[in-house]
Amino acid sequence: MEIPKYAKINKSVFWGSVIICLLFFGPMIIFQQSAQGLVGSVMHGVTHGTDWMWEIVVFGAVLFALWLAFGPYGRVKLGGPDEKPEFSTFTWFSMMFCGGSGAGLIYWGILEPIYYLKWPPFWAEAHSAEAAQYALSYGIFHWGISAWAIFVIPAVGFSYMFYVRRKPYLYPSYACRGVLGNRVDGWLGRVIDLIMVVGMVGGVATSLGLILPMIANIGATYLGMEDTLAVRLAVAALFTCLYGYSCYRGLYSGIAKISGYNMWLILLLLFFVLFVGPTAFMLSLFFDNVGMLLDNFLRMSLYTDPITKSGFPQDWTVFYWAWWFAWATYMGLFATRISRGRTIKELVLNMLFTATAGCSLFYLTFGSYTVDLILNQGETLITILQESGGPAVITYLLNTLPLSFIAIPIFLFVMLVSQVTAVDSVSYTISAMCCKEIRDTQEPPKWSRIFWSFMLFFCTSALFLVGGLKVVQLSSILTSFPVVIITVILATSIVKWLNEDFGEKVKPKHLTYYDSNFEDKESLEISDGSLDGIIVPDPAIESSDNK
Repeated sequence: MEIPKYAKINKSVFWGSVIICLLFFGPMIIFQQSAQGLVGSVMHGVTHGTDWMWEIVVFGAVLFALWLAFGPYGRVKLGGPDEKPEFSTFTWFSMMFCGGSGAGLIYWGILEPIYYLKWPPFWAEAHSAEAAQYALSYGIFHWGISAWAIFVIPAVGFSYMFYVRRKPYLYPSYACRGVLGNRVDGWLGRVIDLIMVVGMVGGVATSLGLILPMIANIGATYLGMEDTLAVRLAVAALFTCLYGYSCYRGLYSGIAKISGYNMWLILLLLFFVLFVGPTAFMLSLFFDNVGMLLDNFLRMSLYTDPITKSGFPQDWTVFYWAWWFAWATYMGLFATRISRGRTIKELVLNMLFTATAGCSLFYLTFGSYTVDLILNQGETLITILQESGGPAVITYLLNTLPLSFIAIPIFLFVMLVSQVTAVDSVSYTISAMCCKEIRDTQEPPKWSRIFWSFMLFFCTSALFLVGGLKVVQLSSILTSFPVVIITVILATSIVKWLNEDFGEKVKPKHLTYYDSNFEDKESLEISDGSLDGIIVPDPAIESSDNK
């Protein structure tokens, strides 16, 4: 029987997700002023009351990811014994990296060092040498191994379910079957799927709520226009059309090609900034910050500051961890679609180390260039940030580059393509989650992908209308809070499935035999490199010899 090209929609998951998104983001549009007043108090209560939970779970995710890669199951192949990887290594990395970072990395690669220099962690003085040592290291920490460890759990879970257990379902609920059993077939499973979809929508809306105002500001300034709400909404509508079209084209003709082209454009932009900037200072500052990160990784992972209550870990680390959990389901499902034929170890190491190295390049270039402008050139970027906001800072910084009239259009193009790559991947993934089952070579219906493109535009518009960084952060935290619990269940399911399917194969083999020459009845341990044996006396043989 021929498999249809497009999968069938699961109506309960599809319409349930739509209703919840409308209920969550709709009031922001209707009650804009009231929402602005409520956001600050809710944000403070959530981040300061649950900071320990986010940090413990994420640190545990790092340990779990390392166990998956270097433990006994790292060589498990995600596919059949003779199955080859579907994409080349470079394309595979490009799709993973662009899908997990996008334009947000460029945005925060410029702005984070400004915040950390002015309001540094660990009670350092503003704009001091110690503050400069955290200017890049904390950004790399937030976008590095810990962030990608969050993505590893659903990536391995869904890939294992799809390619090893051969289950044609891209439901997060089904991946929790190892713990919850048949209960995922009922209302509990639908609740899990709805939570994960809403979490993804919240994560993407957070990204677009930060990035599109920046693109609108840079473009309006470059064209000599005023940056208004109407301009931002127009940019958002244009953006929606672009990523809607890319998502409509599908995984193979759309996302894969865009990711490959965009990777080269990003590298070109990064090397341009490194070449025209103070190269020696940028390299020196970067590696000094890497050393600071390696020296303080454990401290940064568990830093909550409960005594002085500076709010730094809550405003930054908790926000980032919540944001990554909102993106985790998408990254897991998307990684599943592009990682057939890879081993668990390859998948984990690519996500933990290769992607982290790629993210670090943005802090090496844009981050170091920003620090140089503040500490060495005397630029008052913090004043621009406080008076005009982040987009204005980035516009000002780009105009300090040589050949800015050429660099700015290239920058805008890279930003658009980067975010299109990430968001159309999310639209594709959400559409796949809203299908009953997706077998090999199948894709979600095209109309579903287009629908979710416009739903993401609606949610982003809600954040635009309320305005402010706090509401964007709160959107991410509230929508991802339940995702943390489901991720822990998913990690437990992975362990249970691996033990069931490969536990006997990786378990140490014990060889036991008896020798009557050992009259002292003591056990001796031997090893031939593959077997661990126990030599103990054989009472049956001993009894026979005595006769």
